[in-house]
Amino acid sequence: MRVLEKVFLSTVASESLLPRGSHITAAVSGGADSVALLYLLNRFAHGRGWQVDVLHINHRLRVTSDCDESFVKNLAERLELEFRCEHPESDTGGSMESRWSSIRQSIYREQTGIVAVAHTASDRAETILMRLFEGAGLRGLGGMDYRGVGSVCRPMLDMHSIEIRNWLKEKGHNWVEDSSNRDMDVSRNRLRLGVMPVLEDHFPKAVPGICRSGALLSRWRDLQDQLEGFTGGDCVARKELTEMPGVLGALTLWQMAGKPRNGFDEFQKILDWLNRGGRGKHILPGGKRLVAEADLVYVETRGPGRF
Repeated sequence: MRVLEKVFLSTVASESLLPRGSHITAAVSGGADSVALLYLLNRFAHGRGWQVDVLHINHRLRVTSDCDESFVKNLAERLELEFRCEHPESDTGGSMESRWSSIRQSIYREQTGIVAVAHTASDRAETILMRLFEGAGLRGLGGMDYRGVGSVCRPMLDMHSIEIRNWLKEKGHNWVEDSSNRDMDVSRNRLRLGVMPVLEDHFPKAVPGICRSGALLSRWRDLQDQLEGFTGGDCVARKELTEMPGVLGALTLWQMAGKPRNGFDEFQKILDWLNRGGRGKHILPGGKRLVAEADLVYVETRGPGRF
């Protein structure tokens, strides 16, 4: 058994991603990572009782899009797996990457069983760096995790993209190269093609190191989610809040404010104000208003007009 296959099985087992007997939809674009995912799923499907089928999303944004669809369909037929393709309408809102992500997520939610996607350690490291450049907080720096939204899972998150391509070549498997992956107008492509090779040349362990940091930060992200049950949603006893360690107190305020993407420093300042006995009202990052009374701290949602 190849090292890559052992890594795949280890991730699946340690993260409990694909239980025996699962119905798994493999999201396959035709690129190296997703093709490897499909071969790996098919390789172990019989022994683990997995029912595997293939989903391809054709955005029809490139002249080769239909050729990619045909490649994935032919691959599924060779492996004797059910194939289906979605042709979503284009969405003009937001960045190109965010539009594609939103469309994919909506399609994944409609699938039965588990949806396996081919994000790798390389993707995870790139995502963490991009969010770091954007000034993201703890939630953003946690990066992608082994489980995504809903039933989405990432069983290849411990594999480097170079290792995946070497494995495919050793096995004699083909894939298609997406020409848009070389479009330098896309920020992720600029990072992937212009920054990551230089970084890894000087720091060979950069990708696994960044991923380890992301995994540690994601545990703190999980703690943030648990704070919601503690705070009861929109309010918390003032004494409980001010007796928390500083970071947890600021995180609680951030949770109550609706987890805005920016402005975490402001929550720390408000917490300091509360610790000094401050009372009154504050507009929070994200638009809600904090009300500090003698015994209770809570937030109000803005209605029509302004506070």
